[in-house]
Amino acid sequence: MSKAQAWSAYWRQMGEAGGCLPGAPPAVDAELTQLWARFAQSFERGARILDLACGTGAVMRALRRGNRDLELTGVDYAELPKSKSKSMRLVGSTDIADLPFEDARFDGLTSQFGIEYADIAAAAPEIARVAKPSAALQFIVHHADSPIVEQNRKRHAALDAIARSSIRDMAQRAIEQPGSDTAMLSQALSLIARSHPDQPVVHEIAAGLDATIRFGGQRGKTELEAFEEKLEQERAVLAALLDVALDDQAAHHFTETLAADFECTAPQPVRIQGLAAPIAWSISGRHKA
Repeated sequence: MSKAQAWSAYWRQMGEAGGCLPGAPPAVDAELTQLWARFAQSFERGARILDLACGTGAVMRALRRGNRDLELTGVDYAELPKSKSKSMRLVGSTDIADLPFEDARFDGLTSQFGIEYADIAAAAPEIARVAKPSAALQFIVHHADSPIVEQNRKRHAALDAIARSSIRDMAQRAIEQPGSDTAMLSQALSLIARSHPDQPVVHEIAAGLDATIRFGGQRGKTELEAFEEKLEQERAVLAALLDVALDDQAAHHFTETLAADFECTAPQPVRIQGLAAPIAWSISGRHKA
């Protein structure tokens, strides 16, 4: 499964239900939503904002809360489901390093947990090209020490253990041989669950496989194929997240890459009261042109 396919499947699954960070504690989502609302309030009526790596538009919905008079456009590498909102435009299958917009179109540039997945050295000149003089930039990017990243690191480890095991083959044999003993399958899942005690995903997969085996026949095989595809899709998405999360040095290098075209402040950790570790980096600045 390619990265584009994995992300396209992810956003089809998420739809427009996700907040600024799907699955995050309410306090985290609330803080990020307020951050974008405040950013939106700094723009005049009719200002054009481009959200980079937009997913299904969570950031644009947050911007809309702060300023209902913005013209919002989002782009993403993945194929995106059609937006139900008439107030924002989603453009899928788009490389940030090759944007389909004229020069100096946008008053503001945003991204949340997205721009860091791109080749920023290749994307920075193109982002600058479509930015108006003095256009404001606000990026929220993954922090390597974030509890969000740590949680997903543990989930990826559990999914990886399942993928590298013989669980799939044992489930397939059980589907092909109704009534066969599934004790070894149960034991294998139990061992993984004990190795990853804080990961309910193992128990979720165990329940899903049990239902699949009970179906048996062609339906069971079809369900098993769907299970395997979903597992690979999530592993790919989580692996990408872990790969792009930025430590202090990487965050400063990211900002330096933008420096040819944007005057940026030093990366600032985004913190939530009650959490010891930051949840993200905030990178802000303005177009120099």
